[in-house]
Amino acid sequence: GREQFHGLGSMYCRGAAAVILTYDVNSLQSLTELEERFLALTDSASADCIFAIVGNKVDLTDDCALPPDENRPEKSVASCGSKVRKQVRAEDAIALYKKILKYKMLDEKDVPAAEKMCFETSAKTGYKVDYLFETVFEMVVPIIGRQKAEGPPQTVDITDYKPAKRTKSGCCA
Repeated sequence: GREQFHGLGSMYCRGAAAVILTYDVNSLQSLTELEERFLALTDSASADCIFAIVGNKVDLTDDCALPPDENRPEKSVASCGSKVRKQVRAEDAIALYKKILKYKMLDEKDVPAAEKMCFETSAKTGYKVDYLFETVFEMVVPIIGRQKAEGPPQTVDITDYKPAKRTKSGCCA
Protein backbone atom coordinates (compact mmCIF):
# COMPACT_ATOMS: atom_id res chain seq x y z
CA GLY A 1 0.00 0.00 0.00
CA ARG A 2 2.92 2.42 0.52
CA GLU A 3 3.73 2.47 -3.20
CA GLN A 4 0.55 4.32 -4.11
CA PHE A 5 1.55 7.26 -1.90
CA HIS A 6 5.27 7.23 -2.72
CA GLY A 7 4.87 9.83 -5.49
CA LEU A 8 3.37 12.35 -3.08
CA GLY A 9 6.50 12.52 -0.94
CA SER A 10 8.40 15.00 -3.07
CA MET A 11 5.45 17.38 -2.82
CA TYR A 12 5.80 17.40 0.97
CA CYS A 13 9.57 17.96 0.79
CA ARG A 14 9.34 20.82 -1.73
CA GLY A 15 11.25 23.79 -0.31
CA ALA A 16 11.70 22.08 3.08
CA ALA A 17 14.18 23.70 5.43
CA ALA A 18 14.53 20.45 7.41
CA VAL A 19 13.97 16.78 6.69
CA ILE A 20 13.77 14.20 9.47
CA LEU A 21 14.40 10.69 8.15
CA THR A 22 13.32 8.03 10.65
CA TYR A 23 14.12 4.32 10.87
CA ASP A 24 13.52 1.54 13.41
CA VAL A 25 16.68 0.80 15.43
CA ASN A 26 15.51 -2.81 15.68
CA SER A 27 15.32 -3.32 11.91
CA LEU A 28 18.32 -3.00 9.62
CA GLN A 29 15.88 -3.29 6.72
CA SER A 30 14.16 -0.05 7.77
CA LEU A 31 17.45 1.84 7.46
CA THR A 32 18.11 0.24 4.05
CA GLU A 33 14.61 1.17 2.85
CA LEU A 34 15.07 4.69 4.14
CA GLU A 35 18.06 5.09 1.87
CA GLU A 36 16.59 3.26 -1.13
CA ARG A 37 13.06 4.65 -1.12
CA PHE A 38 13.18 8.07 0.46
CA LEU A 39 16.56 9.62 -0.25
CA ALA A 40 15.44 10.82 -3.69
CA LEU A 41 12.50 12.63 -2.09
CA THR A 42 14.95 15.12 -0.62
CA ASP A 43 15.72 16.44 -4.11
CA SER A 44 12.88 18.94 -3.84
CA ALA A 45 14.03 20.30 -0.46
CA SER A 46 15.75 23.68 -0.26
CA ALA A 47 19.45 23.84 -1.09
CA ASP A 48 20.41 24.61 2.52
CA CYS A 49 18.12 21.99 4.05
CA ILE A 50 19.04 20.45 7.41
CA PHE A 51 18.91 16.63 7.55
CA ALA A 52 18.36 14.62 10.71
CA ILE A 53 18.61 10.83 10.84
CA VAL A 54 16.49 9.43 13.66
CA GLY A 55 16.46 5.91 15.02
CA ASN A 56 13.18 5.27 16.79
CA LYS A 57 11.96 2.53 19.17
CA VAL A 58 14.99 2.47 21.48
CA ASP A 59 12.55 1.62 24.26
CA LEU A 60 12.30 -1.87 22.74
CA THR A 61 16.04 -2.59 22.73
CA ASP A 62 18.02 -4.64 25.20
CA ASP A 63 20.11 -1.55 25.94
CA CYS A 64 18.54 -0.97 29.35
CA ALA A 65 21.24 1.46 30.40
CA LEU A 66 19.50 4.40 28.75
CA PRO A 67 20.60 7.62 30.42
CA PRO A 68 17.96 9.40 32.50
CA ASP A 69 15.72 11.76 30.54
CA GLU A 70 13.38 14.28 32.12
CA ASN A 71 10.77 13.49 29.43
CA ARG A 72 10.75 9.75 30.14
CA PRO A 73 8.92 8.56 33.23
CA GLU A 74 10.96 6.02 35.15
CA LYS A 75 8.10 3.51 35.12
CA SER A 76 8.37 3.31 31.31
CA VAL A 77 11.69 1.46 31.54
CA ALA A 78 10.76 -2.22 31.32
CA SER A 79 12.82 -5.21 32.32
CA CYS A 80 15.59 -6.32 29.96
CA GLY A 81 14.12 -9.79 29.55
CA SER A 82 11.53 -8.77 26.93
CA LYS A 83 13.85 -6.53 24.92
CA VAL A 84 15.40 -7.22 21.52
CA ARG A 85 18.94 -6.64 20.34
CA LYS A 86 19.41 -3.39 18.46
CA GLN A 87 20.18 -4.10 14.78
CA VAL A 88 21.19 -0.58 13.72
CA ARG A 89 24.17 1.05 15.42
CA ALA A 90 24.80 4.79 15.66
CA GLU A 91 27.70 4.32 13.22
CA ASP A 92 25.22 3.04 10.59
CA ALA A 93 23.13 6.19 10.94
CA ILE A 94 26.23 8.38 10.70
CA ALA A 95 27.23 6.54 7.51
CA LEU A 96 23.77 7.22 6.03
CA TYR A 97 24.05 10.90 6.96
CA LYS A 98 27.38 11.09 5.14
CA LYS A 99 25.83 9.35 2.10
CA ILE A 100 23.12 12.01 2.08
CA LEU A 101 25.74 14.75 2.11
CA LYS A 102 27.53 13.06 -0.77
CA TYR A 103 24.24 12.55 -2.66
CA LYS A 104 23.34 16.23 -2.16
CA MET A 105 26.95 17.19 -3.04
CA LEU A 106 27.39 19.04 0.25
CA ASP A 107 30.74 19.57 1.91
CA GLU A 108 30.93 18.13 5.43
CA LYS A 109 32.57 21.30 6.73
CA ASP A 110 29.57 23.43 5.61
CA VAL A 111 26.88 21.39 7.41
CA PRO A 112 26.30 20.23 10.98
CA ALA A 113 28.46 17.30 12.06
CA ALA A 114 26.97 13.84 11.61
CA GLU A 115 27.26 13.10 15.32
CA LYS A 116 25.05 16.12 16.02
CA MET A 117 22.41 15.19 13.43
CA CYS A 118 21.91 11.49 14.23
CA PHE A 119 19.52 10.76 17.08
CA GLU A 120 18.05 7.75 18.85
CA THR A 121 14.58 8.29 20.28
CA SER A 122 11.47 6.57 21.54
CA ALA A 123 8.21 8.06 20.34
CA LYS A 124 6.40 5.80 22.80
CA THR A 125 8.20 7.00 25.93
CA GLY A 126 9.27 10.43 24.66
CA TYR A 127 12.96 9.62 25.11
CA LYS A 128 14.98 12.43 23.45
CA VAL A 129 12.08 13.48 21.20
CA ASP A 130 12.07 17.04 22.58
CA TYR A 131 15.85 17.19 22.22
CA LEU A 132 15.57 16.17 18.56
CA PHE A 133 13.01 18.85 17.70
CA GLU A 134 14.72 21.56 19.75
CA THR A 135 18.04 20.84 18.01
CA VAL A 136 16.49 20.92 14.52
CA PHE A 137 14.42 24.01 15.35
CA GLU A 138 17.49 25.95 16.54
CA MET A 139 19.19 25.24 13.20
CA VAL A 140 16.16 25.88 10.98
CA VAL A 141 15.05 29.27 12.31
CA PRO A 142 18.12 31.15 10.98
CA ILE A 143 17.76 29.39 7.61
CA ILE A 144 14.13 30.41 7.23
CA GLY A 145 14.96 33.98 8.20
CA ARG A 146 17.75 34.09 5.63
CA GLN A 147 15.47 32.63 2.92
CA LYS A 148 12.81 35.27 3.59
CA ALA A 149 15.38 38.06 3.41
CA GLU A 150 16.95 36.79 0.18
CA GLY A 151 14.01 36.68 -2.15
CA PRO A 152 10.38 36.20 -3.03
CA PRO A 153 8.42 33.47 -1.33
CA GLN A 154 8.10 30.04 -2.89
CA THR A 155 4.32 30.13 -2.46
CA VAL A 156 1.48 31.89 -4.26
CA ASP A 157 -0.78 34.29 -2.36
CA ILE A 158 -4.30 33.38 -3.49
CA THR A 159 -5.82 36.31 -1.58
CA ASP A 160 -4.08 38.69 -4.00
CA TYR A 161 -6.27 37.59 -6.92
CA LYS A 162 -7.35 40.15 -9.51
CA PRO A 163 -9.74 38.93 -12.21
CA ALA A 164 -8.53 39.44 -15.76
CA LYS A 165 -10.31 42.03 -17.89
CA ARG A 166 -12.51 40.51 -20.54
CA THR A 167 -11.46 41.31 -24.03
CA LYS A 168 -12.97 40.35 -27.28
CA SER A 169 -10.93 37.95 -29.30
CA GLY A 170 -11.06 36.32 -32.64
CA CYS A 171 -12.14 37.73 -35.97
CA CYS A 172 -14.95 39.91 -34.65
CA ALA A 173 -12.89 41.98 -32.22
